[in-house]
Amino acid sequence: MSYIMFSDNLRANSLHSSETNLQFMCNEIDTNLNSVYDLAFWSQTNTAISSYISTSPDDNYYSALTKNASERLTEEYLGTAAYQYIPQIIITNADGTKYLQKYSSASYSTDRGVISTIKSLPYYEDLMNAADYTFSVGVQNNPFSRTTEKVVPLLRPVESAYSREKIGILFIQISFSLFTDPLSRFSVQEELPVYLTICDENYRIEGKKLSQVKQSSNAKIIEHPDTASSDAIVHKNLFDSGLYVSLPLDADGCYISLPVDLNNSGTSLSGFLAILLLILIFIIVIGLLLIRLLNHSVTKPVTLLKKQLSVVAAGDFAPNPDIEWNNELGDIGHEINLLAEDISNLMEEKIANEKEKKDQEYRILQSQINPHFLYNTLNSIKWMATAQRAEGIAEMTTALAHLLKSIAKGTASIVSVETEFQLLDDYFTIQKYRYGGTVTMEYQIDDPSLLQNQILRFTLQPIVENAIFHGIEPKGSSGHILIHLFLTEKGDVRIDITDDGIGMDEATIRSVLSGETSGRSSFFKQIGIENVNKRILYTFGSAYGLSITSTPGEFTCMSIVLPKKKAAQSSPDQKE
Repeated sequence: MSYIMFSDNLRANSLHSSETNLQFMCNEIDTNLNSVYDLAFWSQTNTAISSYISTSPDDNYYSALTKNASERLTEEYLGTAAYQYIPQIIITNADGTKYLQKYSSASYSTDRGVISTIKSLPYYEDLMNAADYTFSVGVQNNPFSRTTEKVVPLLRPVESAYSREKIGILFIQISFSLFTDPLSRFSVQEELPVYLTICDENYRIEGKKLSQVKQSSNAKIIEHPDTASSDAIVHKNLFDSGLYVSLPLDADGCYISLPVDLNNSGTSLSGFLAILLLILIFIIVIGLLLIRLLNHSVTKPVTLLKKQLSVVAAGDFAPNPDIEWNNELGDIGHEINLLAEDISNLMEEKIANEKEKKDQEYRILQSQINPHFLYNTLNSIKWMATAQRAEGIAEMTTALAHLLKSIAKGTASIVSVETEFQLLDDYFTIQKYRYGGTVTMEYQIDDPSLLQNQILRFTLQPIVENAIFHGIEPKGSSGHILIHLFLTEKGDVRIDITDDGIGMDEATIRSVLSGETSGRSSFFKQIGIENVNKRILYTFGSAYGLSITSTPGEFTCMSIVLPKKKAAQSSPDQKE
C-alpha cells in the first residue's frame, strides 16, 4: 500500500511540476499577446487615427492630422511591452488610398503595393469578418519581409468613432518568436522538448531547434485527478508514447504541451523499495525483542490487575498491596486500590445522604403547616374586618392571605404571566396601604394573548419591590410604576417594569445584577434581582434574561425577555 501511494505521489508530483512549468511559459506568452491586443484595440478606437483616416487629403487640417496620428501611433507602438515581437503595423483607410505604418527594422521599409498586398492575402476576408482577434490562419510568411521569417497575422477593421461604419484596416504582424523564445529558453534549461500548437499546426521546440510535427494517431485525452488547473488537459501518446500535459494560451486554438518526465519517478521508486525492505527487517527484529520483553514486564502484571478488578467488581473493596510495583503498572495498581477505597467511601456517603434527604423532606412537610395555619387565621381576620366595615384591613388581609397561599400551594416553577400578575396585584395591594396610596401601578398589555405565556413564579415581585424600596421611597414623594407587556421584533415576549424613582448609575446597575447589594425584601428575602436573572438564564437559555436601563434622577427600567411559549394549564391545586 505504501509503495502504491508513494508511486502515485511521485507521478502526481511529476505532473504538477510539468503543469507549473507550463503555467510560467503560458503567463509569459499571454503577457506579450495581451500587450499586442492592447495595441490593436488602441489602433481601432483612437480618435487621432480615426480622424486621419476619415479626413480628405484636400482638407486644410489634413497635414496636421496626419502628423498627429503618426506621432501617436509611434508613441503607442514603442510603448508596447512586446513591440520587439511586432515587425510591422499598418493602418489604412477603407479605400486603400492612404496608410500609416511602423516597423522594427529597415527590411520592412517599403511603400510599394502595401494596401494591394494586404487585400490580396488569401486570409484577408476571413480575418476581417471574424468576431474577434483570432489566429485561425496559423503561421504565415511575412508578405513584406525580404527574409523567410514566420509571422502570425492579425487583421481587424477600424470603425468610426461615431458609428459602426468600417472606415479602415488594421494589419499587425506578430513574430513567431513571441511564442518560441520562452519555450526555447525552457527547453535549453530543462533539456526537455516543448510542443506548441497554433490551430492545427504543431511545432516541436528542442533547445534552439524548431521543427513541425504531427500528433500521434492513437493520441487520446485521459481524465487525471492530479491536475491543479481546471484548464489543464492530460494526453496519452500525444506525439510520442507517454503522458503529456497541455495548457491553453489566451489566443483561441493555441496551447502548449509538455511531456511528463517519469524517469526520476522510477529511480525514486527503486530507492523507496530498498528503504522499505530495510525498515521491514528492522521492525521484525525489534518486534521479536519487544514480545520477549513485554511478556515478562506487561503480560503477567496486567493479568494480576485484571484479577484484582474482578475482585472489586464482586464487592470486595479491601486493598491489595501485591499489585503496587515500582513502575507504571504499579501506579495503576495503586490507583485501583484507591478506586476501591473511594467506592467504599462513596457508598457510605450515599447512604448518609439518603438518610439526611429523608429528614429534610420531613422538615419541609412540617414547615408547610405554618403558611396554611397563617392563611386560615388571616381569612378569619378578613371576615371580622368586613363585618366591622374596615374595608382597607379586609383588602390588605385578603392580599396577604393570597400570597401565603401561593407559597404554600403547588411546586410548579413555571406559571402563566396572568397568574404572575395576580400574585403581583396581591403584593402591591399590601404596599399600597403601607405607603398610603402614594405609590401607583398600572399595566399596559399590547396583546392579551401574551398573558398565557410562560414565566417563572415570583419573577416580577422582587423587581417591583426593588422599584418601591430603592427607587420611589428614597425620592420622598409619590411614585408610579408601569408594567408593559409586549412582543419584540424578534418574536420574544418582553416585560418592562419602569419606575419614576431616583434611578441608578452604571456601577449600581452592575452591583444589582451581580448580587453585591444587600436587599431588604419583605416577603422573599432569598429571591433577589440577581437570582431572578439566573433563574431565567438557567430555565430558558442565554438568549433570555434581565437587563436594566436607568437615568439617575429620572427613571429605572428593568426588562425581562422570555421565549414566546404558552404556559401549561394550571392543575387544580394551583387555582384559587
